Amino acid sequence: MNIPHQSLIKKIEHELGKAKSAEKSQQIREHVYSIKALCEVLLEENNGASAQATFSQPQQSMPYFQESQPVQKPVSIQKEEPLETEDGANGNSLFDF
Repeated sequence: MNIPHQSLIKKIEHELGKAKSAEKSQQIREHVYSIKALCEVLLEENNGASAQATFSQPQQSMPYFQESQPVQKPVSIQKEEPLETEDGANGNSLFDF
């Protein structure tokens, strides 16, 4: 889609005039949303043109370099000693009082 940027700018100015003359906030929001959409189209057109110019140029191949992954150490879990209480219960069971 190749839309001249001047026509988009005229549409933006037209919507801005409508937004300035609108009386209700809902109408203002609608016109501002239209301006936003037109700006996005304009920016997309500009990015598309520069992207096409970039794609048409031959690209130089870059050497591929793969970073080596650091060696990960296995996680070691320390075994805990069972809890001993005054009455001799070890605390492993809910039924030990």
